[in-house]
Parts: sequence; C-alpha cells; structure tokens
Amino acid sequence: MDELQKLKISANQLLEHEKATHGLRRSLRKLLKEISLLENHIDSVNSLEKGGVTLELIKKATKVQIGAGVHRIKGCLNIDIVPPADFIWDVREGLPFGDNCLELIFSEHFLEHVDYPISSKKVISECFRVLKKGGEIIIGVPDSEKMINNYFHRNDYFYKKIIVNWYSKRNFLPDVNTYIDLLNFHLRDQDDDAKYNPHFWGYDYEKMYSLLHDIGFSKIKKWKFDESIANPKRRFGSLYVIAIK
Repeated sequence: MDELQKLKISANQLLEHEKATHGLRRSLRKLLKEISLLENHIDSVNSLEKGGVTLELIKKATKVQIGAGVHRIKGCLNIDIVPPADFIWDVREGLPFGDNCLELIFSEHFLEHVDYPISSKKVISECFRVLKKGGEIIIGVPDSEKMINNYFHRNDYFYKKIIVNWYSKRNFLPDVNTYIDLLNFHLRDQDDDAKYNPHFWGYDYEKMYSLLHDIGFSKIKKWKFDESIANPKRRFGSLYVIAIK
C-alpha cells in the first residue's frame, strides 16, 4: 500500500474518532481533498510520460482554458484539477506545455481559488512562459472593488443579484443575511465543503494589473465581456482583464 493510501486511511479513521473536534475534522477534510487532487495530478503525469493520445492532445493545443468547470469554450483545451475536463492537471504545479507555444489562455473565477502569492504568481508566470510572443491571457475574477463598494453603499439590488447569480444553491444561505456576510462570502466562500472550494484572495483591477505587469505582461486593460467566450452567469459582479505577452 503506498503512502498516500496509508495517509487517507489514517485521516478517515481520525474523522470517525469520537474525540475528534470540529476544528480537527475541518482540517482532515481539507487534507483528504488535497490528497484526492494529488492523486488526479499523479495519474495525469503518468499518462503524459507514457505518451499516446494524452501527449498529442497537449502538443496540438494552441488555445487553453483553465479551471472552467462545466462552462467549456469550443476550440480550447480545457484543463482542470477535477472532471469534467479535457485534461486533468494541477496548474499550481505548473503547466504541461513547452515554451512559447500557445496563442490564448482564458480563465474565469479560478485565480481566487489558489493561494496568493505562491500559487497565483506561479500560475501567471507559467502562463507567460507558455504563451507565444503576442499571445493573450484573459482572466476573470469576482470583482472585490464592487463587493466592497456594495458593503459601504448598501445596494440591495446588487446584494440580491449576487446571491441569485452565484450562491443560490449554497447550503448555508440562511446564515448569510447581512452585507458583511456577503463580503465574507466573497472573500472566503465555503472553506469546508465537498463541492465548493474556498477563495484565497480578493482582486480588483489595480491588483490584477500589478500581478500581470510584474510577471512581464504588457498592454493590460479591462476586457469587454463577450458571451461567446465567457460564462454569461459570471458577467454580473466580475472583473475581466486582458494582457499580451
């Protein structure tokens, strides 16, 4: 039995222990989720090393979508750490492409789910590496400036629209009943849930510009929303930025 399987068994045993505290159980569930993601990633690494169809898929890609979930863009190779995806991969560990080979990278509502600064800077650096000269990156994130402004101005329409568009299926909505709750939800999301992943960092345009510029991207500006590419459900309350290598 390999070490990951032993660790999973031990973690599950601790989860069921009668003296395990709420805090310990939360930590163990996070550990088990990361082990599952690691197993997915290892399977894909092994698949690439064997070559065949998987390797050809990576070699032929010119446009890539990162972390799409169920919203897939035609003509883009979709990479995500969990199914459904064309290729399962943990982009926190780098991108499985050679230098200067992609024309476009598109990602929406993904970057906030990776830790800042280590993973987020690595992801953006890897995007810069694999894009061709003149290649474009388009990134969409929840707009923290809008959420903070809403907290101060108490825009009830905005509050309800965000709840309906983004969080209507969440299981603890009864506990989200004030403006500060919504702001916390935006910055953290559900950090102890089997389906939904936590938010690790909030972004506004200034921060996105800084992150992209420091890594080497140029001609950075806000992207005009295009429903033929982006998820229409993400339009309200999101910030999209485009940059060129």
